[in-house]
Amino acid sequence: MITAPVQPEPVLDEEALFREARRLRRRRWMIGTASVAVLAGVATAIVVLAGTGNSTTASGKGAGTAAGLPTGSFARLNVAGALAVGPNGALYVADVARERILVRLPDGRFRVVAGSGRIGFSGDGGPAVDAELSAVSDITFSSGGSLYIVDGGRVRVVSPNGVIRTIAGDGRAPTGRSSHPIASGTRALSAPLGSPRSVVDGNSPLSIAVGPGGVVYLSTFSQLLRLTAAGTLDTIRAVVPSGPLAGKLDANLGPIAIDAHGNLDVAGINGWSIWQVPPSGVAHQAGFGPDGQARRSGGNLSVLERGPDGAVYGEDGPIILRVQGDRLVPTFTFHQSFWLTYFAFGPRGTLYADEIPGGEAFETHQQLVSVRDTHVSLLWQESSTTRR
Repeated sequence: MITAPVQPEPVLDEEALFREARRLRRRRWMIGTASVAVLAGVATAIVVLAGTGNSTTASGKGAGTAAGLPTGSFARLNVAGALAVGPNGALYVADVARERILVRLPDGRFRVVAGSGRIGFSGDGGPAVDAELSAVSDITFSSGGSLYIVDGGRVRVVSPNGVIRTIAGDGRAPTGRSSHPIASGTRALSAPLGSPRSVVDGNSPLSIAVGPGGVVYLSTFSQLLRLTAAGTLDTIRAVVPSGPLAGKLDANLGPIAIDAHGNLDVAGINGWSIWQVPPSGVAHQAGFGPDGQARRSGGNLSVLERGPDGAVYGEDGPIILRVQGDRLVPTFTFHQSFWLTYFAFGPRGTLYADEIPGGEAFETHQQLVSVRDTHVSLLWQESSTTRR
């Protein structure tokens, strides 16, 4: 059950940040790739979609939604994963059980926009609806309407006309995890960014973000990268100048987001806080303990998203936090049994998210919801058949 938002104290005890998110999200990846019906999920959203009915299954081909990507058949959403909102305000969701990307229609049904439902790697240069995908773990849009997909150890893009191609990664896992395995100038299509198996195992938290100018940024376990117009990868300097975690940010890196000014934010898997990396490369930590010191404890992964105000937001179980200088400020709180896994922002003050309810235990339904002006609407719900 979701309750209306409350306003907690302005600063949390960041020692508790992201305690369950890493474990729950990794479990969802593993369940989805095994094509098992997960017992989880609630989605909270920031885009208002017309209609709140449950999804139904139908057949047949169809045209794309207005100003959206071309679509294929109607489809049933099985296991909700990563979320993104297109420039037209439509909600897109990764079905991690079938390795497809779906768009939610105004009548509550879903259509396929990428992925044939067959697990593999194929389809470059052709319609995205006929391509094979593997271990989809992140999706995002550019302002121009292109959909970017983390497909195992690759980054693929679906153009506004529905054609898919690979822009980075060759499907191999990096050979080293504590040093930079990819040098500046490396051809992006030859870079070992991870493999589908390593993503499923939670060992390759490849994440992407698209900057205001359309530049694609990547975060691997050990480095931050920028995709150049020439099709190569440049490493991004990220150094912590002082404190107990002083040195290069070259290990335990997780999801990233970028703000309107080009500042990168990266969630540290080890150290629990969010590192802010400006163009100068001198990083600082958002979120300090009561004594004002960074800590080595923790070790969990947050989802990071850029909000409509240009700020970067993360999640701490049932709480959405705003990165504000060196603090993480709570902005929206759900019922304590509501554990976010993914969320996304849309126009007109709406929030979307999916979630694993109950913290330690799965409940009997997974859901997607939208939230606007504290009003929660159910967008999709699926009964689960397996308990873990």
